[in-house]
Amino acid sequence: MDMSTAHSQAVLITGGTGFAGQHLLRSLLNQGYSNLHTTHFGKHPLPAVCSDEHIHVHTLDLTEAAAVAAFIYELRPTQIYHLASFAAVGKSFEQAEAILKNNILLQLHLLNAVKMNTPEARVLIIGSAEEYGRVPHHLHGQNITEDFPLNPVNPYAVTKVTQDLLAQAFYFSYQLQIVRVRPFNHIGTGQTPDFVIPAFASQIVATERGQQDKLLVGNLNSVRDFTDVSDMVRAYIRLMEKGKIGDVYNVGQGKGWKISEILEMLLAHSQRPIAVELDPTRLRPSDIEYFVADNTKVKQLGWEPQVPIENTLGNILSEWRTRV
Repeated sequence: MDMSTAHSQAVLITGGTGFAGQHLLRSLLNQGYSNLHTTHFGKHPLPAVCSDEHIHVHTLDLTEAAAVAAFIYELRPTQIYHLASFAAVGKSFEQAEAILKNNILLQLHLLNAVKMNTPEARVLIIGSAEEYGRVPHHLHGQNITEDFPLNPVNPYAVTKVTQDLLAQAFYFSYQLQIVRVRPFNHIGTGQTPDFVIPAFASQIVATERGQQDKLLVGNLNSVRDFTDVSDMVRAYIRLMEKGKIGDVYNVGQGKGWKISEILEMLLAHSQRPIAVELDPTRLRPSDIEYFVADNTKVKQLGWEPQVPIENTLGNILSEWRTRV
């Protein structure tokens, strides 16, 4: 099969109208894919990329088994990027029942539909580094390999472990063409303030405009691995094309920054001095001190992060300054 034929076959991105999904759609368009399909659920407006003539948006509740089976039967995608999930780590205890039902059911229904209708399709299952959770004491300070134990510390992470293991079970039992990925923190334009860096950026802009008088923060001592979302989706595409079936891959920079360092970089570009204050409501019941990827496996497939974090932070701050 030549590349033009492969790029014209149906590619499905579940949750493609979300943060990472819209960047993935744009990256696939830039690589010449011309038959892209995305599911959409909820009341949020569609991102601008969905106006492209090569992107087809399908309103679908992935927790409805019959609807998912009928959709996959009709579309017969050759590649599926499964991004759809309820992704609210900080709120996952308050919304535990909804998160558990949503994330587990939509994964189960999708895999059943693939098994019945298009078992030859390549499927990329997007997990999360949150699956690793509480790192054992003797491994503290080490970059996390794919062999680290899974110790989830919140309901969202539990659902991602379940999705991961469900995918593994379908691979073992039915030989589905599944590759799994555990992305570490990824950041960029279009992300909501439910996540730490856009939460900082939105508050900096609100303070510059006189809408609030200080910046409220949670734990600033944690170390996290941040990757620009455009680099992250390039890794997804590389794993779809080159990843070993049945295997799992971490994706991240392989470098850690203290949250306080990230905040300092953002504040260096603020237009006025800003006071910072701890907000106890922003502290999680269980936080992880050091969370950095060992990205050796994905780099062996030819992927490298390219966007410096300073550029990403500048883009995020600029985006918030353009918002009304």
